[in-house]
Amino acid sequence: MSDSELFLDSFFVARQPVFTRERAVWGYELLFRNSEFSAIAEVGDADAATSQVIADGFGLIQEDISKGQRLLVNFPYNMLLENAADLLPPEICVVEILETVDPDPEVLDALSLLKKQGYTIALDDYIGQEGFEPFVEIADIIKVDCLELSVEELKKLVADLKKYRKTLLAEKVEDTEMFDLCMNLGFNLFQGFFFSRPEIVPGKKMSSNNLNRMQLLRSISGPEFNVDDLSKAINSDVSISYRLLRFMNSPYFGLPHVVSSIQQAVVLIGYKKLASWLRVILLSDMCSAAASSELAFLSIKRAKFLELLSLELEGPKMSSDSMFLLGLFSLLDVLLGKPMKSLLAELPIEKELMAALCGESSVASVWLDLVVAFEKAKWESVGSIIFSQKLSPASVARNHLAAMQWANEITLLSKH
Repeated sequence: MSDSELFLDSFFVARQPVFTRERAVWGYELLFRNSEFSAIAEVGDADAATSQVIADGFGLIQEDISKGQRLLVNFPYNMLLENAADLLPPEICVVEILETVDPDPEVLDALSLLKKQGYTIALDDYIGQEGFEPFVEIADIIKVDCLELSVEELKKLVADLKKYRKTLLAEKVEDTEMFDLCMNLGFNLFQGFFFSRPEIVPGKKMSSNNLNRMQLLRSISGPEFNVDDLSKAINSDVSISYRLLRFMNSPYFGLPHVVSSIQQAVVLIGYKKLASWLRVILLSDMCSAAASSELAFLSIKRAKFLELLSLELEGPKMSSDSMFLLGLFSLLDVLLGKPMKSLLAELPIEKELMAALCGESSVASVWLDLVVAFEKAKWESVGSIIFSQKLSPASVARNHLAAMQWANEITLLSKH
């Protein structure tokens, strides 16, 4: 294996969504690390890391974004001077100035050239640093680090920025309360994981459609179910039947003949695999929030990643089916706005899974910790878990990337 292949094998990548005021996905920030087969994933220097994003990561993720969405890429000092953004399309790439870059004349000249070439410029992690006014003036987007500021400091900073008339992006928005505050202050874009926290409304009733889907989930989530039950579950919903047949006839399956009935699909690919696809569709359907596409993507990506990961584990381990369900149901409370315990009471799943999904310690908890660490680009935590579970960083990196690409394909196919 060549050095470049080894490098790609250990390429850890995360994409963090950026939302509009309507909670639609505006774009993604691309975050990554190269594990170098070490216990802790790390990068030797920022220039090499950004070069890898340009050469590999950007191209991979660009294939998965929708038309009109943007990708933010961090650029350290030397890469700005070398005009490395030339390799990326200006209509998609947003050049993000790291907070470690100083606004010297050379950097400002490089940024001016990028703007003339049509690139959008973003200033990362701004908290009102003294001397950063030239960056504020030249940038199109100012990313404000909400976690580093008190509410009063945040209000003052926004007031000071109004004279520049820039697009304000609130980053590290971790709950709905902070999202609402930033909305009221006039932020246009929002980055953080507020959308993946459940909003529990006392007395809220589940819609009839979601109730039906939960009943279908119950019928196919236990360790034992038969072909007739599965066929009836699918045929009871016209929309699901239609989309599932689209799945079966998609190039992904590569079946030699057109599949024209659910029963035929069961015979061709097996009811267990078909049940997994049905769970994915049902979960995607139950997501009614404006950020539903991203929630569906995360759930499905987690499921596939953990399923692939289960094949790498040595010794006593959870089955691939259990690992798939662990990831798939990990955001169920967010999707439905109800407590996880009450939702899981409706489903016949293992005690270990139920404990982990409810935030309790179990043998399955570490795997949820791993997927969350990946999504938040907490690379030290990712590396520590990989090391403690005696996994190969290269295999984990490949499986996570494969899961991201698979989830994107499935969420696209599952739309009406």
